[in-house]
Amino acid sequence: MPHRSPRRAFTLVELLVVIAIIGTLVGLLLPAVQAAREAARRSQCTNNLKQIGLGLHNFASAKRFFPPAAASTTTTSAQQLELCKRLGVTVKGQRHGWGVFLLPYLEESNLFGKYDFKSDWSSAANKEVRESIVPAFLCPTVSREGGGLTTKTVSGASINIGPGDYAPDNGYDTVLETKGLVDACPNRNGVMDVNVLRQVAEITDGTSSTLLISEDACRPNAWRGKKQTLVMGQTDGGWCDPDNEYVTHGYTTDGLTVNGPCHTNCTNNNEVYSLHAGMANHVFADGSVRFISADQDIRVFVKLITYAGGDLAPATE
Repeated sequence: MPHRSPRRAFTLVELLVVIAIIGTLVGLLLPAVQAAREAARRSQCTNNLKQIGLGLHNFASAKRFFPPAAASTTTTSAQQLELCKRLGVTVKGQRHGWGVFLLPYLEESNLFGKYDFKSDWSSAANKEVRESIVPAFLCPTVSREGGGLTTKTVSGASINIGPGDYAPDNGYDTVLETKGLVDACPNRNGVMDVNVLRQVAEITDGTSSTLLISEDACRPNAWRGKKQTLVMGQTDGGWCDPDNEYVTHGYTTDGLTVNGPCHTNCTNNNEVYSLHAGMANHVFADGSVRFISADQDIRVFVKLITYAGGDLAPATE
């Protein structure tokens, strides 16, 4: 009978070497996996915004104007009250966000049918709609806790609201001009504004060079850079919230001081903000979705906000 050598076991040194090799491979593989996952999330974010862009254009085709950033009958202006009537908002003292008007064009007709335009967005009558999670309004890169709902204080009462990572950037702060950070412009307004029903033909700067919707993610939690600094630290953010819209003020790169040269990803305090590295996604008035680098000069960026500023500024990618 042939002699068999006893099976040789791993020595401790060999085992440690194998473990070290596996650890190194995992260390090399993990960033690639994370990058692939973020690429997929960013792609989904882009798809969500494409859906919103298509919805905005379908709305404009049906109504002959884009939806307003918000509709408010708290105004005493007869002209603005008449504009609200064209949207079906007739009861005085009520406010409604842009996202509500878009619901039928995002395959959310059932949810739209439950919304009461005779009651304020924050009322008990609109609680179910207001607290609904609408995937098209959410960037997948943003993590959600507690079911995803956020809270806001309205007239002294705390209410739950469904979050929203996208919003109309409808202008820029005039202080940016006085500080010499941007060039003077005769019209600083964006396309979607409060109680404004703007038509495609009014976008004289060109639909491919004018923003409709931009990322302003993570609100109402406060973020600076890529770090959350305060839970529920902002006042706005819900997709149903009429205060969802904002204007660009510009910040210092640390996100602490207003009216600086940074327009993207320095703070989400009603500024363009995403968790995508070095950029944010935007819906343009031609329906396309493109990213704009955080490094783009703010002089160029504000030209993309205005719809009739007398300037044509292509987005850089």
